Amino acid sequence: MQPRKILLIGLLLLTTNLFAQDPNFYIFLCFGQSNMEGQGTIETQDRTVDSRFKVMEAVNCSNLGRIQGKWYTAIPPLCRCYSGLSPADYFGRKLVANLPANVRVGIINVSVAGCKIELFDKVNYQTYVSSVTEDWLKNIIAEYGGNPYARLVEMAKLAQKDGVIKGILLHQGESNTGDTQWPVKVKGIYNNLLNDLNLKADSVPLLAGEVVGVDQGGVCSSMNTIIDKLPQTIPTSYVISSKGCTDATDNIHFNSAGYRELGTRYANKMLPLLGYEPATYLEAECGILGGSWLIKADTKASNGRYITINDGLNSTVEAPTEAAGTITYSISVNADTTRYICARVSCPDTDSDSWWVKMDNGSYQLFSAQPTIGWQWLKLGAYKLSKGPHNLTIAYGEDGAKMDKLSIAREDFIPSGTLDAAKNSCTPYLTSVEEDLTQSVGYALGVNYPNPFNGSTSISFSIPSMDYVSLKVYNILGNEVAELAGKEYPQGLHTVQFQSDNLPKGIYFYTLKVGKFSTSRKMILQ
Repeated sequence: MQPRKILLIGLLLLTTNLFAQDPNFYIFLCFGQSNMEGQGTIETQDRTVDSRFKVMEAVNCSNLGRIQGKWYTAIPPLCRCYSGLSPADYFGRKLVANLPANVRVGIINVSVAGCKIELFDKVNYQTYVSSVTEDWLKNIIAEYGGNPYARLVEMAKLAQKDGVIKGILLHQGESNTGDTQWPVKVKGIYNNLLNDLNLKADSVPLLAGEVVGVDQGGVCSSMNTIIDKLPQTIPTSYVISSKGCTDATDNIHFNSAGYRELGTRYANKMLPLLGYEPATYLEAECGILGGSWLIKADTKASNGRYITINDGLNSTVEAPTEAAGTITYSISVNADTTRYICARVSCPDTDSDSWWVKMDNGSYQLFSAQPTIGWQWLKLGAYKLSKGPHNLTIAYGEDGAKMDKLSIAREDFIPSGTLDAAKNSCTPYLTSVEEDLTQSVGYALGVNYPNPFNGSTSISFSIPSMDYVSLKVYNILGNEVAELAGKEYPQGLHTVQFQSDNLPKGIYFYTLKVGKFSTSRKMILQ
């Protein structure tokens, strides 16, 4: 064959390979032991997955209809054929919910229950394998051809033909509890992965999760003091806290709820590293509700609650002017920016699908959702906001329209599912048409935002007519630490700032008193 033809064919093959790689397919490598493998019970809620979230199967799984080295929608299990829910599940879900619609996320999970970190040592792994006496552990290692590290690299090279490796997730340490050389050993594995896959540390960070914490009675919780030092050895590594992540009865593994939370925390750390800011979510029923709004139950709603208006109230020509017809949410942004607001709504027909929406003192805009099939996320609008606190107000348009949750994001995207816990989470009473048990009509005390907070937080309240308002802050012992309001206020919504100054970290309560009305809420100073 002539040299010119050979060169032409070579260039054609190179061009084909370059175009086959999708720069918007973000791939993440996962490795570790049983908690990364996944031990959580896979529940009904875990089986609904956005098709943009993929998993490359690292072993052949006839029970799942999956072949090693192929991509599939990331319905758990994401590791071996019979593993359970893992942090990787909700890491990927959180990412696709917060990344642009043209971005896909892929996971490759090669993890071995019960193994030491030495199993992933490229050079010396055989020494560790030869020391293994448990048949069950030998069998898991054998599923990866006797060399899990090599299997991870093999799958990663396949994946690089399809997308771009953006990060590495590790959860390991239980079997190395007390090993002060663990960070150095992890660094060796990390460097080998970077070299073998031609990656750069600055663009491929390592995220390592803590083991079950002392707050849960974790058997191996002492290992967290060693894990927490990893960034001192690997500057491009980040530690994911396990504090508050619930665990199973063995106090070694997380339970399903714990895996969901831990995976979400991995994602919350990864998103800004990718250049994205996680969205803020608000429960619709946890705003400052006027007396015309009802709180109803639905198992498919986030927090099990949604809001709707009293029957017969319709205002599609102009927004209602009375406070009873509005809901207000306090939000805050850390820089001048545009924020995109979406709502999870259910609208049965064209006569039950609209709300009025405004930001701060701007004009109301009518939002008409059109009928939906069940609960569905839709865009409410985009607003240019200055740094600092703001008030989002929603007023009724038509009765029958239901609202479950709100998202406020820097990126222009539409969420899916019920997603993360809301910043303004609460436990409201249900209401009937005849009575509102959450508050006296026209009186309301909002959840402070942000909460938890450090330094400053906003507190909003609403009153139906001019009256003397008392708003005070108390510590957990019941001692008054600040007075935020002690004067007459006109009818409507008001927002005050609480500066924590030199107060110690901990739990505080703020109490609103107006005439015979009195209510309190809890806030956390970090």
